[in-house]
Amino acid sequence: MNHAGENTRPSEVMYTPRTPQMRERQRFNLSTKPVDEVISVSGMEDLVGKTWNIYAVSVLFGLQQDDIHFKLYSKRLREEIASTLSHEDVTYDAKFSMMEDIVDIFPNHENYPAIKIEVLATINDHEKKKSLYQGILLSWGITQPELNVKNLIRLPLLLCSGTSTCIDAVHATINRMFDCLIIALPAKEHDLSWLIPIIIMTNKEEPAVSGEVKMVYTIPELPVTDTITVKFQSADLRKILLAIITNQKDDNIFLDRNHIEIFFEVLHKQMLILGGLELGLCTLHRIDLPGITIMENRMKIVNVEIMNNVLLYLNEKAFDIFHTVHIDT
Repeated sequence: MNHAGENTRPSEVMYTPRTPQMRERQRFNLSTKPVDEVISVSGMEDLVGKTWNIYAVSVLFGLQQDDIHFKLYSKRLREEIASTLSHEDVTYDAKFSMMEDIVDIFPNHENYPAIKIEVLATINDHEKKKSLYQGILLSWGITQPELNVKNLIRLPLLLCSGTSTCIDAVHATINRMFDCLIIALPAKEHDLSWLIPIIIMTNKEEPAVSGEVKMVYTIPELPVTDTITVKFQSADLRKILLAIITNQKDDNIFLDRNHIEIFFEVLHKQMLILGGLELGLCTLHRIDLPGITIMENRMKIVNVEIMNNVLLYLNEKAFDIFHTVHIDT
């Protein structure tokens, strides 16, 4: 008899592994809501104001979303964690639960509810529990094509926090339980180049963030700690973007690749003229704004609207990596 969660792919499914590919992004829609609809971003208290590690997740096979199966998954995860992280006088607990209260701006009935995964540790003779892992599997704002294979679920994005050893152990267990892949989803220079304008232009009429924008660049062949930091005021960057984004209706604001290229051409000229900086082969590595930090596959965001737009961006990236592979039935 198989353990809970040890589901294999249906025998009629032929799966051809492929190297994950990313389509080059051409456009990002900055519209906060459809015309004449009320904005609704609820249940995001568990997302904002925390530092998250960001991962992309492939299709989950055989994941059943009901209390009975969640209890079985919790038991299996607890046993695996206890075996992997075994310490004397420590008791482990794990829990799978639904997060139906998380609703994005563009509710999509084809998206599955978010799933929360927790791992706690209790030192024997002590009542206080310590969180070793907290993760949220979710799909954010993408209209998913209907799956023609049963028992498959798409939750492309995983936000998690915890100790590195527990993160590795939990992800390895999820991989075995649901026959999926979980990989880090770092914000590369290309992504940060999109995310700065997206963050700055969130809420065109009243800026969602104000203050200093720091762009941290790494230098080729030098340690990652040797960096160049360039600072701009967000209000100045917004003026540049508004001058670049023309002939757009207020209810259909978007950024496209040409806007991003022109925006950074202007910034690089300003860096050269005002600061004497010719960045050349330096790489944009990190961005810091008031209440916002994004670097590699880690982020912290305190604003709900900005979190929504960043999740939209990251979810599209995760979806492109794993969910455009061909599955034959």
